[in-house]
Amino acid sequence: MTTFAFAGLLLACFAAVFNWRAGLILCVIVALAQDPARKLTSGSPVYFVVFVGVVFAAAWVGAWINRVKLGPQVIHGWRQQLQTPAMLFVGLLAVQAMHSMARWDNPMLPAIGLVFYLAPVVAVVFAHQFAIRSGTRGIRMFLWFYVGASLLWFLSIFAETNGVSSRMFGEVGVGQIIYSYGLNKKAASGFYRASEIAAWHIAMVSCCLFILLNGRKLSLFKTVAVAVAVLFLLYVGFATGRRKMLVYVVIFGGVYLCLFAWFLRGKARLAVFGLIASVLMSFAFLGLIPEGSEGGFNNETSTLGKRDVQAAWTARALTVFADIPERFQLLAYRPVEWAVDGYGWFGAGLGSAAQGAQHFGGGGRKFGGAGEGGLGKITMDLGVPGVFLFLLLIVTVARQMWSRLQALSRGSRAHATMAFGFVALLVANVAGFSVATQVYGDVFVLLILGWSVGFVLALPTVAYQEQLRAAAPPVAAIGTIPLRRPVPQAADFDPRPLPNPVSIVAGVVLPPRGST
Repeated sequence: MTTFAFAGLLLACFAAVFNWRAGLILCVIVALAQDPARKLTSGSPVYFVVFVGVVFAAAWVGAWINRVKLGPQVIHGWRQQLQTPAMLFVGLLAVQAMHSMARWDNPMLPAIGLVFYLAPVVAVVFAHQFAIRSGTRGIRMFLWFYVGASLLWFLSIFAETNGVSSRMFGEVGVGQIIYSYGLNKKAASGFYRASEIAAWHIAMVSCCLFILLNGRKLSLFKTVAVAVAVLFLLYVGFATGRRKMLVYVVIFGGVYLCLFAWFLRGKARLAVFGLIASVLMSFAFLGLIPEGSEGGFNNETSTLGKRDVQAAWTARALTVFADIPERFQLLAYRPVEWAVDGYGWFGAGLGSAAQGAQHFGGGGRKFGGAGEGGLGKITMDLGVPGVFLFLLLIVTVARQMWSRLQALSRGSRAHATMAFGFVALLVANVAGFSVATQVYGDVFVLLILGWSVGFVLALPTVAYQEQLRAAAPPVAAIGTIPLRRPVPQAADFDPRPLPNPVSIVAGVVLPPRGST
């Protein structure tokens, strides 16, 4: 199996180099295929998890060969707002990499840490250039492929839940047991290597499906198909046993509603109402859950009964919102205290708390639960100074995305709604990362989050290009009057007037027609 796996990887890399725009779709294919291939390989070697990163690197090289600018300076606002905090953060990464090497004498730990912090940054620039050249059509094609391929992959979770046996099913390693004392059930993961990864993909597919279908009129057949897909996603989501899936989707919906109300309705009061409505919806969800149902999973007096494992499984999934305050307390800020108490204000070194570092003498097996929460992980890796620099960088990027949303809300409603979806998706993942970092050690997860940021930053340019092409006078027959549409102005897509509204949009030079 190893020979076939490396042959497939080599083929995907060649395809990515020769057609870099297909790199995103190739990454999806490899990300989905690498886990079942790993399970079929003797010993389930860990190196399979980096296959998708190798394919993305090949696509990056292909773009570079085609003279696509891949430096961060192509992003509008980089020099003015982003460059200084980014350079400070990179400097701290270098210092903490040396700290990790000196402290643990293992080069793999800082290497894994660098992948976590730098892979999303490289993905941002790549996706920005991809979006400018491929437009919303390319973005939607990528999303549809990801949704369609993932739905096929989710059938493996359905099959595993219903008793189908295969070497490609189940988690790598011992697997996750959700219940005990007569209500035991193993988490289903299907083709995915872990139920946590499967649940994340289910949540992301749900969000991407909303982005793709929002604002579109559906026929009766398509409406029924979407309803079946939603029910299927709920079923396989519960089967994974990872309740955070519901939180991702609820946060996504609440943030999207607030952004839509704030920018497109122009009423802050309506946006606040949307936020309150999403919170009340969560509490209403809680009201449907019987009191004490969570405790029933850990003792023999459960009112559900030992035989009704599926009912226990579903009811436990619905208790996720009731557990949020406790999980936030235990995993959001407590790990920072544990990291500082155990390793000081300067942390334990880059990569010490990285997911996957357990294979190289680090990770949770050595450092405990201090790195399970997002802030705790950053404190372990970069120390308290790293936490402040990381938050500064996040806030600076958020300001850049906010300015893009303002520009899009003035210039193009269709592009603005797409951007709202990507921002809501990112906010949901920030919330997830704050309490659980395991899934964010996956290279594909880091890449797709970076791509989402890149899409948002590029959408004002994309909107201007597409509206400019739509406003061009059509070819008319002899003797008819040419029809003309209003030509969009670049100032509609940027808060400040630009010196050359024909060739420059949001600070980015438009590529000539037919360019790569």
